[in-house]
Amino acid sequence: MMHGSGNVIHGGGNVMRGFGPGFMVNGHTGWLGLLPIACHLVFMIIIIILAIIFFKRHGAKVRTLQKQNDPALLILRERYAQGEIDTEEFDRRKQDLSI
Repeated sequence: MMHGSGNVIHGGGNVMRGFGPGFMVNGHTGWLGLLPIACHLVFMIIIIILAIIFFKRHGAKVRTLQKQNDPALLILRERYAQGEIDTEEFDRRKQDLSI
């Protein structure tokens, strides 16, 4: 009487662990598995840098517009246009108001 079959391989099968059929299916990807994470990280860093550049430029434009619409500067320009003050006085007062 025979016990078992002669074709049974003891020890679990494939000796080359992680290679062969099913490679990269069961989580045996090695360093290649970090590639998607690295790509996402680089993409997010680029988006953050572009957002910072955009908001800095936009903020500078807003500050420039706010300075141009300053009531004190508008009055100073009006007085200069009417001839009440000369160019020297206008430039001096404009610089004083810009600080």
